[in-house]
Amino acid sequence: MYRRRVAPLLAVLGLTVGLTACSSGPGRDADPANPVTIDVTVSAAAEIYSIPWLVAQKQGLFEKYGVIVENIVPGKGGSATMRTLLDGNIPIGEVSYPSIVQADAGGSELRIVGGGTQGPYPMNFYALASNSAVDSIDDVRRWAYTRPNSASDALTRLLPSLAGADPARIERVSSGGIGEGLALLEAGSVDIALIPSIVAEQRPEDFKLIVSSPDYMKRFLQSTITTTKDYAASNPGVVRAINHGYTDAVASIKADPVAAARIYADYTGFDVESATAVVERASSVDTWGGGFDTASVEAAQSGVDASGSDRVPDFCTLFDPEFLAPDVDADVPGNCPA
Repeated sequence: MYRRRVAPLLAVLGLTVGLTACSSGPGRDADPANPVTIDVTVSAAAEIYSIPWLVAQKQGLFEKYGVIVENIVPGKGGSATMRTLLDGNIPIGEVSYPSIVQADAGGSELRIVGGGTQGPYPMNFYALASNSAVDSIDDVRRWAYTRPNSASDALTRLLPSLAGADPARIERVSSGGIGEGLALLEAGSVDIALIPSIVAEQRPEDFKLIVSSPDYMKRFLQSTITTTKDYAASNPGVVRAINHGYTDAVASIKADPVAAARIYADYTGFDVESATAVVERASSVDTWGGGFDTASVEAAQSGVDASGSDRVPDFCTLFDPEFLAPDVDADVPGNCPA
């Protein structure tokens, strides 16, 4: 596995691309004195995945490395976010690990260039508080996840067995998105669904927690900073700038979670108190990380395997530590060359 510290960012940050340019083509250098502008896509941008991106955007942490992130374009999870990344004029984004493996396990076109959401929080599944028939995972018969090849898809395959429940008694239902899952839950069409952490914080009287992923696993690679092989080769500066800004944001959140919560609350429209509870909980369990983490990758891959997938990742090609910020871990499974 990779077991080295990434060398400090050198003098020139390479090439990047403007929003109006083809996402696979080279652009001018990423220049802190004259930053270039891009958009990024992030799965479920109203959830915790967006928080480091928002903090880096609002605090100028991308800009100081030569890139301005103008818009954070919401993805809908799984392969839908992958399509946003590949089909639109968006060069880089945070994409679910299972969707990457299903799309390009060998790393022929894609590159995982940075860490992302590496813990299972806030993948919590709730029932309606009024549903007296469902009080534990053993009572669940219809369980909503978002989309195929999403992190929630993988977890609904892993968690029943980890919790000692009978998976054969559970019908898994693809809702199409987090909001759609909430609608199914409120309509009584499913027993439990993934509820956004910020919603659960604001409406505790409406829902009861049935399955909390962090109760059964400590690390789980939900999503990664991903781009195409061609973009990484043609525009290394913007990739480095994104990784450095993201890593700085993770540190900023840990140092001042209330400031991060204010940014998140302003973005989502929720109150600062609820946003602070979400940010503090996520940061306290190291939900976000700028580097690579073997334990989180292995846990996520077990979810892919549980789906019956025959895709075997080439970790040494798919994961590229070249663009990571200094002093972050660069550990992935496999006997990869340093």
